[in-house]
Amino acid sequence: MNDARHASASAGPAVGSVAGPVAPAHGGEGEVFDPAPFRPGKMGLLGTGALAALVFGGLLAAGIVPRILHRQALEEETTANEKDAPRVVVTQAKRSTDASNLVLPGSVQPLQETAIYARANGFVRRWLVDIGARVKQGQTLVELEVPDIDEELRQNQATANQAKAGIAQAKTQLELARANSNRYGALGPTGVVSQQEVDQYKATFDAQQSNVEAAEAAHKSALAGVRRLQDLKAFGVLTAPFDGVVTMRTAEVGQLVTSGTNAGQPLFKVAEVDVVRIFVNVPQLYASDVHVDMDAPVTVRELPGRTFAGKVARTSNEIDTATRTLLTEVDIPNPDGSLIAGMYAQVSFRVVGQKALLFVPATAVLIDAQGTRAATVRDGVIAWKDVQIDADMGDRLAIATGLNEGDVVVNAPSDRLLEGMHVRAEQSQTAGPRVADSKPKPP
Repeated sequence: MNDARHASASAGPAVGSVAGPVAPAHGGEGEVFDPAPFRPGKMGLLGTGALAALVFGGLLAAGIVPRILHRQALEEETTANEKDAPRVVVTQAKRSTDASNLVLPGSVQPLQETAIYARANGFVRRWLVDIGARVKQGQTLVELEVPDIDEELRQNQATANQAKAGIAQAKTQLELARANSNRYGALGPTGVVSQQEVDQYKATFDAQQSNVEAAEAAHKSALAGVRRLQDLKAFGVLTAPFDGVVTMRTAEVGQLVTSGTNAGQPLFKVAEVDVVRIFVNVPQLYASDVHVDMDAPVTVRELPGRTFAGKVARTSNEIDTATRTLLTEVDIPNPDGSLIAGMYAQVSFRVVGQKALLFVPATAVLIDAQGTRAATVRDGVIAWKDVQIDADMGDRLAIATGLNEGDVVVNAPSDRLLEGMHVRAEQSQTAGPRVADSKPKPP
């Protein structure tokens, strides 16, 4: 077998074969390995690189793309939640820098106002003044027809006349009884008449005296009835109780009116507005600084730049246990009628400086079954905090505990705002709780 292999090798190349170098068998003794034939070509290298790049790109995409998509989904979900989150208006809790001017709200009221009702039943004959008219004390407002009273008055006058005639008759009978009693009294000692007859005429005289007194009393009673009806008839003319302005009229010609305050609306209302007054609830914190005759300048939003000279007329001298405030009346001269009853006004009191108080809008505190609390917003999330009110300033509250300066509170929270709820907070257009920082201009 070795010999055949040797013969084959020594036979040389086969006829018709192409001459060329023949690589010796690898591994033989004295043989050298040439790697050139096994080297990849340029195209092979490019194909291999492209394939590797595709594989690497696929692996990279398989790891990064899901993360990008997940993040995009989270962002879209967050944006959707923000759009669906309820919108709330918020304000920062701020401390006062100067508490020397206490500004409190109030409503302008007449110094006095009277509702005028009919005192007698009847019909409106005519009315003489309308709303807005200025009237003087005693001026006629309306005249009534009172036919029932007229008829009753005539009856009582007839009864009085009858009682008067009864007095005259009783006095005549009294004189006759006196004459008989005197006559029989003189004859009694002579024995012409019996003592019984004397006593009988004496008793008749005494009884007749009583009849005269009874007739006089009946006449007085009849006259009292007449006077009562005359007074009621006089109530058919209603007059102004004081100088003022007619603020209401319901009287119409021919209208049936019934006496008393339970019969419906009054026929007129008259108000005294030359001096008006404002009732203000002063917080307990400042109650000791408010006293009678204290200046209390008043401003009205509808009259910018004008300050009215008000003074404290009186106080209740008692703190209301429900609101912890002192009821105070401020009187303001109003000769030109600029202040109209019902106007919203602001009253300023110059008080001794207090500690810097933390203020929030009055609507920012919710009082319900869970207590007194305020809704704060931080990073778009609701957090409820229990608070304690230090003073009530009307449109703002001073907070003693529960909040810190700079806390963002919801202006008008409701129990629908739950703890941890996401919301969209919008800053209030107004600049937080107002605190007076300068003395009002004198009138």
